[in-house]
Amino acid sequence: MLIWAIFLGLFTLFFGLLLVFNPKVLTKMSEGMNKMIREVDTHVMSNRMAVGVAMVLLSVFIFYYAAKLGVR
Repeated sequence: MLIWAIFLGLFTLFFGLLLVFNPKVLTKMSEGMNKMIREVDTHVMSNRMAVGVAMVLLSVFIFYYAAKLGVR
């Protein structure tokens, strides 16, 4: 759990510093992500049933795993 907190802190620090000192880089990153996400979105929507079932199963597994960790 500590590793996730450190990773999240570094992630937010990185993007916070970019927002303060070099927002143009974030604008370029955003434009690139928009192109990539459009492609992903079309693939997900064309296979929406399979993706939806996989996500539901994954969430059940995550809840089960979290419950097992909470019992310890």
